[in-house]
Amino acid sequence: MNRKLLLLITIVFLLLFSFNNDLIAQEDSNLPDTVGVGGVNWFAYPFVFFTPETNWAFGAGGVISFKLSDKLKSKPSSITASGYYTVNNQYDITIQPEMYFFRDKIKIWSKFNYGKIFDYFYGVGNSTPETQNDKYLQENISFQIKIQPKLFDERLNIGINYEFRRMNVADKRGNPFLEMGTFTGSDGGTTSGIGLAASWDSRDNIFYPHTGGYYEFNGSNFLKFLGSNFNYSKYVFDFRRFFNPSGNQVFAVQTYFMIVTGTPPFYDIALLGGDKVMRGYLYGRYRDRFYYSAQAEYRWPNIIWRFGVVAFAGIGDVAASLAKVSLATIKPTYGFGVRFRIDELQKLDLRVDFGFGEDDNSGIYFSVNQAF
Repeated sequence: MNRKLLLLITIVFLLLFSFNNDLIAQEDSNLPDTVGVGGVNWFAYPFVFFTPETNWAFGAGGVISFKLSDKLKSKPSSITASGYYTVNNQYDITIQPEMYFFRDKIKIWSKFNYGKIFDYFYGVGNSTPETQNDKYLQENISFQIKIQPKLFDERLNIGINYEFRRMNVADKRGNPFLEMGTFTGSDGGTTSGIGLAASWDSRDNIFYPHTGGYYEFNGSNFLKFLGSNFNYSKYVFDFRRFFNPSGNQVFAVQTYFMIVTGTPPFYDIALLGGDKVMRGYLYGRYRDRFYYSAQAEYRWPNIIWRFGVVAFAGIGDVAASLAKVSLATIKPTYGFGVRFRIDELQKLDLRVDFGFGEDDNSGIYFSVNQAF
């Protein structure tokens, strides 16, 4: 059966068999946009999909949101999780908490991932060709945490960023780039790095902002005395701005940069694609030490009942360095998405995006929250 048809069936399955403890209670449009301390909203959904690499896969995802402060207009904390298991013994589990403590004085964001999956590696660069043996089997455990106290201003958080990853290339599957062993990390390894995390957040809502902006910088220095097998540094710049042109409609823009220096493993350099930036490209289809992208998205919420739509477009590419960026290889992305409002109080959405890139690249993405 066609893979995209199966994914469309999954969409219907999600919407028909999703669970939300506040779905009926929130039908009243006059409810306030906040939930009191101690209150908990949750949403869970099952899914099933098929790809040639995974075969049939079955899983579930969900989000829990709550407030840890009775401060007026305090930010909601949330825990997002998803996991799946395939009939050929692949699995992947991701848990992502974002917590606000002490009346929003400390923000703690973290992400945990554990899995054994087929990944893809086409070499390094922005013009790598297709290869017959493009995949390999990885066993991966990773953890990242950002602890950011609020300093000087209600909108400013500055703290530390720590990243840990243990990667095992369990089966190279004849991938020519890994078989040759010429790329750093061809057999896997451990990375451990620490650095600065700073953000300025003026959004009016963290799940579905209408106005304001979010500007973040984080960096990590991976050093052997921290337990890393590789010495390198990674810096990320993520700038977002939101506009409210009419009613509840939103025009959102984002620019994103990643710079990697030193001697990084092939699996931790800048990877283009995925479900948030450059949708439509396989995550890691193109990779290098410098990554830049810009995207815009127009959002129409609640067009019919709880359903909304979005349209997005952007550009991006990777390069060996800023000096080697070439307009000749810049890559486009565009697409549309469907939103289902699962929590009217906090404006939390279930999203399905259909992304398209050049050379028949495309992707379908399921998640909770907006792409950015």
